[in-house]
This record gives sequence, structure tokens and C-alpha cells, in this order.
Amino acid sequence: MYVLFRNDLISSDDIKKEIEEKSLFRVETDLTKATKREDVMAFKLSIATQDLEADIKFDWEDDELVERLFSKAQSLTREFLAFFPKYTIQASSTYKWDEIEDRIHLVVVIANIDIKMKKLELDILKRMMKQVD
Repeated sequence: MYVLFRNDLISSDDIKKEIEEKSLFRVETDLTKATKREDVMAFKLSIATQDLEADIKFDWEDDELVERLFSKAQSLTREFLAFFPKYTIQASSTYKWDEIEDRIHLVVVIANIDIKMKKLELDILKRMMKQVD
């Protein structure tokens, strides 16, 4: 799907490819169409816990470890802004740890800066979180 960022028309397929080639994340689902907007991209992503911290055993009972790894995964999504034109913002939220694959799952939304950060986080990201399992 193509998304308009000010004067630039960008394909979500191209961004998906960039994310998978230039980051540690795997794109699970392109949620761009589900945003129902022409100026927002969204992706369901996952990252291996070993990519966040080597030789770590994820323990759901350890609140400090969970917070640290979830926070680290979210902060790595800021690097995606390099794949976009200037004047873009992003928000992300982790939502689960897959025990079988040992991966952390999250949703990231990227939008034109004309959209206020509050709207991105409290409306669009919140709606996209309802689209995931």
C-alpha cells in the first residue's frame, strides 16, 4: 500500500523490506491498510530476545527484566525513521512475549509530523493494538 508523507509517496512493501534487511526485526504483518489513513504506516513486528541481550533467559516473572527488554525493543524502532523522509514521527508498543519462539512482539506506527504525537499514541496506535492477537 502507498502512503503519502507530505510530498513523498512511499510503499509499505518497500519499508517492510528495509526493516527486515537493515534491522533485527521481522515484519509479521503489514497493518497499514488497517489504519484506514493515507498518511500512516503500521507494522506488527517481532524481535528475538537474544538480539536484545545475548545469553539472557527471558523470565516473565522478573518484572525488571521484562520492562528492560520491552523498553529496549521499543527504542530500537526509532531507527526506522531513517527509512522515511524528514518530518515523520513514530510510536510503538510491545504487547507480548512468544515463549515458543522466544520473541517479543510489538506494533509500530509511523506518520507524517502533521499528525500530533498525542493522536498517534492515543488513537492510532491504540486502534492498531486491537488488530493484533
